[in-house]
Amino acid sequence: MGMTDKQFNGFIRFILDDIKEVIEIMEDGKAKEKLQKIEDNLQQTLED
Repeated sequence: MGMTDKQFNGFIRFILDDIKEVIEIMEDGKAKEKLQKIEDNLQQTLED
């Protein structure tokens, strides 16, 4: 069974919220940069 666009966007928002919390407590480094890139990509997905 598939998701509606609204359900998918809700799922993405849930994931983005958690990613933002983790980024705030992470030390600078490659892992943080990668997570920020993922955050940007997910945010772009919501805006498209």
